[in-house]
Amino acid sequence: MSPAIAFADEATHDPSVAIRDGETVLLMIRPSAWFIVTTSVRALPPALAAGAALALATLDDSIPWDVRGAVLASVAILLARTLWQSVDWFVRLYVLTDRRLVVRRGVIPEVLECQLSEVAGIGQPRRVLERITRTGSLAILMGPSRRVRRARRAPRREAQTATRRTRVRVEQSMEWSVVREPTEVRRTILAAVSRFG
Repeated sequence: MSPAIAFADEATHDPSVAIRDGETVLLMIRPSAWFIVTTSVRALPPALAAGAALALATLDDSIPWDVRGAVLASVAILLARTLWQSVDWFVRLYVLTDRRLVVRRGVIPEVLECQLSEVAGIGQPRRVLERITRTGSLAILMGPSRRVRRARRAPRREAQTATRRTRVRVEQSMEWSVVREPTEVRRTILAAVSRFG
C-alpha cells in the first residue's frame, strides 16, 4: 500500500468530512504539496502583464511609483495567489466511499459529490508540470446512472449496428487534482464503481 493512500481505518479520524451513516470509506487522500506550485503558476502571466503595465506607466512623470514598485506589485500578486492556493491545498480532500465520490475544496470550503452509479468514466489528463512532479489529476465524468443509461440504450439497440458504440452524454465532471500515484488511485475508483455502482 502506498503512503499516499489512506484507507478506511485512518479516514475515520477526520470528523470534518461529511460521511453519511452506513457508508464505508474506501479511500481518502489529499493532493500532493505540488498542488500549491502547479496551481500558483497559473498566476504568472497575469502577474507579469500587471508588472509590465505598471512599468510602462512609470514612463509618465506624473505616476507616483517607479519600476521597483511595478516589480513589487507583480511579486505581491504571485505571493497572494500562492497563499490562496496553500489554504486551498490545506482544506482539499478527496474521499471514495462505497456509495459516492466526495471532494472538499476551496478556501471557503465546499463539498462536491457524485454517486458511484453516475460515474460515466475517468479521464487522466497529463499536464506538463504534473509529469515533472510525478503527480497527476483525474477527471471524473458524471452522467446519468447506469440504470438510466441501460433504459435509454435498449430501444436504440435495434437501430444501431454492432460496430457503433453507444455514447454516454456527460453532464458534468469533478476533478481530483495533483494526486500522487494517479494510476493506482484511478484503478481503485474504477474497482469501486464496478463493484458498488
